Amino acid sequence: MIKRVKMIMGIAMIIVFLAIAVRMYTSGQYTMYIPSKHTTFRAEVTDHMTMLDKLDRLTIKKVSNHEPYNEDDEVTIKDSKEIRDMLKLLKDVDLKRVREFDVSERNPHYYEWQLTINKEGRFTEDFGITFYNEQSISIYSGAKTRDQLEDYEITNEFNLSEMDRLFEKLKEEQT
Repeated sequence: MIKRVKMIMGIAMIIVFLAIAVRMYTSGQYTMYIPSKHTTFRAEVTDHMTMLDKLDRLTIKKVSNHEPYNEDDEVTIKDSKEIRDMLKLLKDVDLKRVREFDVSERNPHYYEWQLTINKEGRFTEDFGITFYNEQSISIYSGAKTRDQLEDYEITNEFNLSEMDRLFEKLKEEQT
Protein backbone atom coordinates (compact mmCIF):
# COMPACT_ATOMS: atom_id res chain seq x y z
CA MET A 1 0.00 0.00 0.00
CA ILE A 2 2.79 2.43 0.93
CA LYS A 3 4.68 1.57 -2.28
CA ARG A 4 1.58 2.35 -4.33
CA VAL A 5 1.14 5.76 -2.64
CA LYS A 6 4.81 6.62 -3.19
CA MET A 7 4.53 5.59 -6.85
CA ILE A 8 1.40 7.73 -7.37
CA MET A 9 3.06 10.71 -5.64
CA GLY A 10 6.19 10.31 -7.80
CA ILE A 11 4.16 10.21 -11.00
CA ALA A 12 2.11 13.22 -9.88
CA MET A 13 5.28 15.20 -9.16
CA ILE A 14 6.70 14.37 -12.59
CA ILE A 15 3.46 15.45 -14.29
CA VAL A 16 3.39 18.72 -12.32
CA PHE A 17 7.05 19.39 -13.15
CA LEU A 18 6.47 18.74 -16.87
CA ALA A 19 3.36 20.96 -16.88
CA ILE A 20 5.31 23.84 -15.32
CA ALA A 21 8.23 23.37 -17.73
CA VAL A 22 5.94 23.30 -20.78
CA ARG A 23 4.10 26.41 -19.55
CA MET A 24 7.38 28.29 -19.05
CA TYR A 25 8.63 27.26 -22.50
CA THR A 26 5.45 28.22 -24.36
CA SER A 27 4.99 31.52 -22.55
CA GLY A 28 8.26 32.84 -23.98
CA GLN A 29 9.26 34.11 -20.55
CA TYR A 30 12.53 32.17 -20.53
CA THR A 31 13.48 32.41 -24.20
CA MET A 32 16.93 33.71 -23.36
CA TYR A 33 17.65 30.39 -21.62
CA ILE A 34 16.00 28.21 -24.27
CA PRO A 35 17.24 29.33 -27.70
CA SER A 36 14.72 29.24 -30.51
CA LYS A 37 15.56 28.45 -34.09
CA HIS A 38 13.12 31.09 -35.38
CA THR A 39 14.04 34.76 -35.18
CA THR A 40 13.95 37.96 -37.21
CA PHE A 41 16.56 40.27 -38.67
CA ARG A 42 15.38 42.96 -36.29
CA ALA A 43 15.95 40.73 -33.25
CA GLU A 44 19.42 39.73 -34.38
CA VAL A 45 20.74 43.16 -35.42
CA THR A 46 18.75 46.32 -34.69
CA ASP A 47 17.13 45.39 -31.36
CA HIS A 48 20.56 45.57 -29.70
CA MET A 49 20.61 49.34 -30.10
CA THR A 50 19.55 51.93 -27.54
CA MET A 51 18.37 55.50 -28.11
CA LEU A 52 21.88 56.83 -27.42
CA ASP A 53 23.53 54.63 -30.04
CA LYS A 54 24.43 56.11 -33.40
CA LEU A 55 24.65 54.30 -36.72
CA ASP A 56 28.21 55.14 -37.69
CA ARG A 57 28.87 53.48 -41.03
CA LEU A 58 27.46 50.90 -43.44
CA THR A 59 29.80 49.45 -46.04
CA ILE A 60 28.20 47.36 -48.77
CA LYS A 61 30.40 45.15 -50.95
CA LYS A 62 29.26 43.31 -54.03
CA VAL A 63 31.46 40.23 -54.24
CA SER A 64 31.65 38.10 -57.35
CA ASN A 65 32.19 34.36 -57.07
CA HIS A 66 34.27 34.27 -60.25
CA GLU A 67 36.21 37.53 -60.37
CA PRO A 68 38.82 38.97 -57.98
CA TYR A 69 37.80 41.72 -55.55
CA ASN A 70 37.28 45.11 -57.16
CA GLU A 71 37.20 48.30 -55.06
CA ASP A 72 34.62 49.79 -57.43
CA ASP A 73 32.11 47.27 -56.10
CA GLU A 74 32.06 48.87 -52.64
CA VAL A 75 29.80 51.62 -51.28
CA THR A 76 30.11 53.33 -47.87
CA ILE A 77 27.19 55.15 -46.28
CA LYS A 78 27.95 57.46 -43.34
CA ASP A 79 24.60 59.26 -43.01
CA SER A 80 22.64 57.58 -40.19
CA LYS A 81 19.28 58.37 -41.83
CA GLU A 82 20.32 56.57 -45.03
CA ILE A 83 21.58 53.63 -42.99
CA ARG A 84 18.23 53.44 -41.17
CA ASP A 85 16.45 53.45 -44.53
CA MET A 86 18.60 50.52 -45.69
CA LEU A 87 17.94 48.60 -42.46
CA LYS A 88 14.18 49.22 -42.80
CA LEU A 89 14.26 47.11 -45.95
CA LEU A 90 15.20 44.12 -43.79
CA LYS A 91 13.10 44.75 -40.68
CA ASP A 92 10.41 42.19 -41.58
CA VAL A 93 12.74 39.43 -42.73
CA ASP A 94 12.02 36.21 -40.80
CA LEU A 95 14.96 33.91 -40.16
CA LYS A 96 15.46 30.32 -39.13
CA ARG A 97 18.81 29.35 -37.64
CA VAL A 98 20.46 26.48 -39.53
CA ARG A 99 23.73 24.62 -39.15
CA GLU A 100 24.59 25.05 -42.83
CA PHE A 101 22.75 25.96 -45.98
CA ASP A 102 22.77 24.71 -49.54
CA VAL A 103 25.53 26.55 -51.41
CA SER A 104 24.60 25.05 -54.78
CA GLU A 105 21.93 27.74 -55.21
CA ARG A 106 24.41 30.62 -54.92
CA ASN A 107 24.07 33.60 -57.17
CA PRO A 108 27.02 34.68 -59.33
CA HIS A 109 27.56 37.44 -56.76
CA TYR A 110 26.62 38.10 -53.16
CA TYR A 111 26.53 41.11 -50.84
CA GLU A 112 28.50 41.76 -47.66
CA TRP A 113 27.30 44.46 -45.29
CA GLN A 114 29.57 45.79 -42.54
CA LEU A 115 27.54 47.81 -40.05
CA THR A 116 29.35 49.83 -37.38
CA ILE A 117 27.37 51.21 -34.44
CA ASN A 118 28.79 53.82 -32.05
CA LYS A 119 27.57 52.66 -28.62
CA GLU A 120 26.83 55.78 -26.57
CA GLY A 121 30.11 57.38 -27.69
CA ARG A 122 32.17 54.88 -25.69
CA PHE A 123 32.94 52.04 -28.11
CA THR A 124 31.82 50.57 -31.41
CA GLU A 125 29.95 47.38 -32.15
CA ASP A 126 30.24 45.66 -35.51
CA PHE A 127 27.87 43.46 -37.47
CA GLY A 128 28.74 41.61 -40.64
CA ILE A 129 25.80 40.50 -42.76
CA THR A 130 26.29 38.36 -45.86
CA PHE A 131 23.42 37.84 -48.30
CA TYR A 132 24.26 34.75 -50.38
CA ASN A 133 20.95 34.44 -52.20
CA GLU A 134 17.25 34.99 -51.54
CA GLN A 135 17.15 32.13 -49.01
CA SER A 136 20.53 32.27 -47.22
CA ILE A 137 22.11 34.84 -44.93
CA SER A 138 24.95 34.85 -42.37
CA ILE A 139 25.17 37.34 -39.51
CA TYR A 140 28.34 38.09 -37.56
CA SER A 141 27.92 39.94 -34.28
CA GLY A 142 31.05 41.41 -32.71
CA ALA A 143 29.22 41.88 -29.41
CA LYS A 144 28.68 38.17 -28.81
CA THR A 145 31.30 36.11 -27.04
CA ARG A 146 29.87 32.80 -28.29
CA ASP A 147 28.40 31.92 -31.66
CA GLN A 148 29.50 35.17 -33.26
CA LEU A 149 28.75 33.87 -36.76
CA GLU A 150 25.34 32.31 -37.34
CA ASP A 151 23.84 30.99 -40.58
CA TYR A 152 20.15 31.57 -41.28
CA GLU A 153 17.57 30.55 -43.81
CA ILE A 154 15.18 33.32 -44.85
CA THR A 155 11.66 31.95 -44.33
CA ASN A 156 9.58 34.71 -45.89
CA GLU A 157 9.84 36.63 -49.15
CA PHE A 158 13.07 38.53 -49.74
CA ASN A 159 14.04 40.17 -53.03
CA LEU A 160 17.77 40.26 -53.73
CA SER A 161 17.20 42.07 -57.03
CA GLU A 162 15.94 45.07 -55.00
CA MET A 163 19.33 45.10 -53.27
CA ASP A 164 21.00 45.06 -56.70
CA ARG A 165 18.98 48.09 -57.73
CA LEU A 166 19.75 50.01 -54.51
CA PHE A 167 23.44 49.16 -54.73
CA GLU A 168 23.69 50.51 -58.27
CA LYS A 169 21.81 53.67 -57.23
CA LEU A 170 24.16 54.23 -54.26
CA LYS A 171 27.19 53.62 -56.44
CA GLU A 172 26.02 56.25 -58.91
CA GLU A 173 25.40 58.76 -56.11
CA GLN A 174 28.92 58.36 -54.73
CA THR A 175 30.61 58.94 -58.08
